[in-house]
Amino acid sequence: METFQLDDQPLDFDDFSNQLLEQGAEQSPAQLHGAICGVLAGGGRQDPEYCLAAVTQVLAMDIHGELADSCLRLAHVTLAALRDEEFDFHLFLPDDEDEIEQRVMALSQWCSAFLTGYALAVAQPGASPLAEETSEILKDMSAIAEAGVDLDEDEEESESNLFELTEYLRFATLNLFMDQLSAQESAADE
Repeated sequence: METFQLDDQPLDFDDFSNQLLEQGAEQSPAQLHGAICGVLAGGGRQDPEYCLAAVTQVLAMDIHGELADSCLRLAHVTLAALRDEEFDFHLFLPDDEDEIEQRVMALSQWCSAFLTGYALAVAQPGASPLAEETSEILKDMSAIAEAGVDLDEDEEESESNLFELTEYLRFATLNLFMDQLSAQESAADE
């Protein structure tokens, strides 16, 4: 897992989880990040404040104080990472040292929240129709959202599979985001 950083202040998954618990939120940082990514990749306004408002709607959350600041920072960092020419975007998930079951569950939650955020964004007036490749990616995400750990698989194979899924989702999200940017630029040129 990559540590998200803004202005030399890292966003730590466990710290973020604790902030959510302190406010009585049932959502995980993975869900927050997935929803933010879904809104942005679906063509939602590229504005962290808009993302935060959309995410609180998507996840039915009421956030305030330090948690709201952290969520806004996460939206800023995510948007910057999606725009980064070096493809420095990563999913906000638990550390590799955490149990694989926890990491698989977080990946599943990330996908589910992504799909909800994406649906909200593409439901907005003027959204582009879905391309066939986009539909396939969304179907894959839906299947990953249902993922679990195969107890018959050895640990090394499970780790390898989780890594491959995470990398697939990383690049799929970047592709969806870039496709929406291209579609928006084409629509603006017309």
